[in-house]
Formats: sequence, structure tokens, C-alpha cells
Amino acid sequence: MCPDYDVASGGIRVIYRFVDILNSSGVDAVVVHRSAKFRSSWFENDTTIIGAETARFQKGDLLVIPEWYRQLIPWLAPGVPNVIINQNAYEMFSDVPFEKGAPAPLMNADTIGIIGISEDNLRYFKLCFPGVRVDSIRLSMDTELFHPSPDGKTRTIAYMPRKRLKELNQILHVLDRRGSLDGWELQPIIGVSEVEVARRLGSAAIFLALNDREGIALPSLEAMASGCVVVGFHGGSGEEYMKPDLSVPIPDGEVVLLVESLESEMSRWVEGDESQQQMIKAAVEFVRSTYTQERERDDVVRVFSEALNRVSQITPGTEHLNKKLLAANTDQLNRAIKKLPKS
Repeated sequence: MCPDYDVASGGIRVIYRFVDILNSSGVDAVVVHRSAKFRSSWFENDTTIIGAETARFQKGDLLVIPEWYRQLIPWLAPGVPNVIINQNAYEMFSDVPFEKGAPAPLMNADTIGIIGISEDNLRYFKLCFPGVRVDSIRLSMDTELFHPSPDGKTRTIAYMPRKRLKELNQILHVLDRRGSLDGWELQPIIGVSEVEVARRLGSAAIFLALNDREGIALPSLEAMASGCVVVGFHGGSGEEYMKPDLSVPIPDGEVVLLVESLESEMSRWVEGDESQQQMIKAAVEFVRSTYTQERERDDVVRVFSEALNRVSQITPGTEHLNKKLLAANTDQLNRAIKKLPKS
């Protein structure tokens, strides 16, 4: 399942890619959108898509549900085996009111496991759901798309303004008041295609990382692959790759230290500091060798094949998705959740 959301979203890109990998490996898979006419258009794809109204469950089928559907998960297709692909552990309970002794219904008896995408999130799942099987898929980085520009780098600081805007405003104001931005261009990246993101990162010298708690901080990983000096907050999930010898990780919320570190890296870049250049090269090579398409493909095929084996003899208790709950956007999702039965 996948929401009908046509704005740049790494999570949706991952869902499409997993379906492509499965089909190319001989495992039948489809993306189920609310509408058969919908297709994400911000990245190139010819992924197999069907509308929810035509989805029919048969013996041995497995429904894969993103964590985006939250409390709707138990009601979407009761009696149909499912796994939850959770690309952000920290969103599960973020808007769920707490009532002691009444755990939020984020899965049901048909849920056979949870799939995560970062070491940080796996720790969360294992702590929260000790009796549920947890699997991991390491995502890949398209290094044919994300790489240093062959035309060289420019004196540019790139960043994603949709993340941690309060801290971003503080950082930019302080830098500007200190005159540190003189001679530098700022490059916000928002609302553009995947190809354009790669182009901007490929030519930027520095990437300002404002990662918050999430599944995995892909923009910073893309920036490392693109040859940027990555400076900023790792947000937990980015800790697995924002290592001190590959980037400049800053303790969460330490705005003063982040500004000071940015200024230092900006000066080193202007001076052509050799140790900084070695760090950049090491970061590019680390991403290329660690987040490979081969590793992701192996993980996807292994995890979903094992899950399919576990449900191969199960006949689903229903043939259809619950049409009343097929939210297309966050507002519809929240309205649907409010209408759920209390028990």
C-alpha cells in the first residue's frame, strides 16, 4: 500500500523501488494506490500499480502496510496477513494520545512482522515490540545519480528547509550577522525532482544537515555520496554513517557548535585543506561500498521471500481492502482515525 502523495518523499520512492526489485527477482508485487490513476511523478518509474478497488487477496498473499497508516492498520484488511514497513519509528506514537493500559492498535493478529531501514529504528522496534519479528533492509544509494559534479564544486551551502526550520533560521541569521556568508551562496532544496536534487548536491561544497528523529536521514547520505562536506545533526538514524572521519556530526540542538563548525569547514574549503578533501573522498567511497544496490536487492528478496513462506498456506479472511479507510492524504488519514471504533 502507498498513499496518493505526489510530493518528493523518500519513503514513497522506497516503496516503489522495493516493488520493482521483487518483480525483477520473480516475486509478484504491486503498489496499491487509492486510485488506479495515481502515480508518483517526481521521479522516473514504470512500477506496477493497481487501484485499491481492484485489489483482491488470495491464499498466500501478503499485504505490506507503511507505518503512515498508523491506527488504521488493524482495520484495513482484517484476516489478511500483513507486515508493516516502518520507515520512521518516531512517528508511530507522535500523535496518539496516551491512556494507561490501552496500547495504541498499530497492528493486529494478522501482523507477522515489522521491517525497518536503520540500525537506530531497529533498536526502537525491538524495545517496543519484543514479541514481534523485526527484519532490516539496508537501503541503497544511487551513486550514478548522486556523485560529485564533473564540473567541480562551487562555494555553496545546500540544505533542506523543510527540516527543523527554527534551528535553520537561527543558524543562517547568526552566520549572516557574523559576515560568514560573504562570498557564499545558499542553496535551499525543496519541491524539485530527484534529478535536480542530485544536481544541486553535486555542485555544493557543504551540506547543512538538520536531521531529526526519523527512519534514516537520506538527504545527508545523498550529500555524502555527492562529495559535500556534511555538517550538522545526525538525528539518531544518521549516526550509522555520519562518522567523525567522514563528516562533522554535531550533538543534537547545539546551534552554537554547529555554527562554529560550519565556519571552520567553510574556511578549510576556501583554503583547499587537504585533510578535508581526504574526508570528502573517504565519505564518497564509504557510501559507494556500503549502501549498494546489490545489498539492498539481497535484503529485499530475502526479507519478503521469508515472509511469503510464512503465509503461503494462509487463506485470507477477506478479499477486499476496507474502502472507507483508504486515505489519500494526511488530513483524510486523521479524519478516518477519529472515526475508528474505540475498541
